[in-house]
Amino acid sequence: MCMRPCVRSSRALPLRKPTPLAPKLHPATGLPLSRTRGQHLLHNQGVIYKIVEAADIQASDAVYEVGCGTGELTMRLLPLARKVYTVDTELRMVEETKSRAQSGGFQNLEALVGDALRVPMPRRFDVCVSNLPYKISAPIIFRLLRRISEGHPWRAAVLMLQREFADRLLSDPGEKGFSRLALNVRLFAKAFRRCAANQNFVKEIHSTVIRLEPRVPAPEVDFNEWDALIRVIFSRRRKTLRAQFKKLSTLAMLEQNYKMWCSLSGTKPSAIPFPELVSSVLKEESMLRERAFAMDLDDLHLLLKAFNRRGIHFASVHQGAAEAEDLDFATSGSGGVGSFPQLTSDFLYP
Repeated sequence: MCMRPCVRSSRALPLRKPTPLAPKLHPATGLPLSRTRGQHLLHNQGVIYKIVEAADIQASDAVYEVGCGTGELTMRLLPLARKVYTVDTELRMVEETKSRAQSGGFQNLEALVGDALRVPMPRRFDVCVSNLPYKISAPIIFRLLRRISEGHPWRAAVLMLQREFADRLLSDPGEKGFSRLALNVRLFAKAFRRCAANQNFVKEIHSTVIRLEPRVPAPEVDFNEWDALIRVIFSRRRKTLRAQFKKLSTLAMLEQNYKMWCSLSGTKPSAIPFPELVSSVLKEESMLRERAFAMDLDDLHLLLKAFNRRGIHFASVHQGAAEAEDLDFATSGSGGVGSFPQLTSDFLYP
């Protein structure tokens, strides 16, 4: 008879309390940095000089800066520009920047405590210059592109981005990193890689400085409608468009918009089933076998126009959704970190 060996269970050790991670400290100021917000304060004077040089700021320019940090970049902008608008989520950063500006005798700084994704941009500005927090790089760029489509273009945006993110943004159709963001940037602006920037924090951070210039004249396309189309076809960017537009959730969304458009415009809906109507548009444009990642701007623009001519819309047919969103943020004063002071008229109407 085979006996199983008796194994004595060891006494359970008491659970050890996890050791909290020490916050990152800024090497120049000693200020603790937030890991969750991806804070990397800029202090390399050589990099700051390259950013300011790429911005080519004129004496009459208004400059918008996202994330002032301790004011290293801001202090280089103040003597060059007519006005500098800056926003940061942390009160301590804004107070430090204001203090440095006052000590330097500058009166052309308008600083706001708030979330740059929620508070309105200045009504008009000429140049956007920013060492963007990496976690909000894409949403900020989308807001800048939407500003172009709304008819209030800026002249240039000089942004320091994480190197991998910049590589995707500058990629070409057919390349591995080509994405919805790269396509939107390509439609509304010209993008240039200016220089590499490496900084040493707790670990070395590899960054890239890029310059965006709006296309002149601006493309005649509604940003919300265009971006909604790109969002749909880039959800599975290597699938054919025929396969993309067979997805039930996509067809349901488009059909709802189509019925709303017919109701508002007084147009009689098509007698053929809606999935066949969508497929007929792709067939007429010879795009059934096209794949999103390999399509260029002209093809996508033609496709959007073809859908719109048949009453098929990708964004809500109600107008003013984006404006209402910005108005809510401007009046509610919520959604950021710390205190949100009342927005001054100068910040909104320079």
